[in-house]
Amino acid sequence: MFHEAFLAGVWASIGSTLGKLSGTPVVVGNSYVIWISLLAAMVMSNTWGCRYYLRSLDAATNSVAPTVISAASSYILSGIIGVTVFGEGASLRWWLGVFCIVVGLVLVARPREYKQDKPKD
Repeated sequence: MFHEAFLAGVWASIGSTLGKLSGTPVVVGNSYVIWISLLAAMVMSNTWGCRYYLRSLDAATNSVAPTVISAASSYILSGIIGVTVFGEGASLRWWLGVFCIVVGLVLVARPREYKQDKPKD
């Protein structure tokens, strides 16, 4: 379940990267072939992301953990791609937000043990 949810976020961030590239004049230029190819690749990667997300939902006992894992992995990877590929800035506040997301992910996704009351004699 965790693996599929993480892959859903990875495919979603790849899809958003391809979408941003399709709107970048330096990459596309005047070529409709490149533009259509990038859009088709974006749709395919988002389809794969949905596929893995649905698999993770099917394997999970509730929908919270897959949703948090896929959203967090997509956010973090999209931010890293933005910084490395597109030269976007990442402030200390952004990194603090990433840290909070990872901590929240750990808290939400950890297994829970419920204590049962002992019967009274």
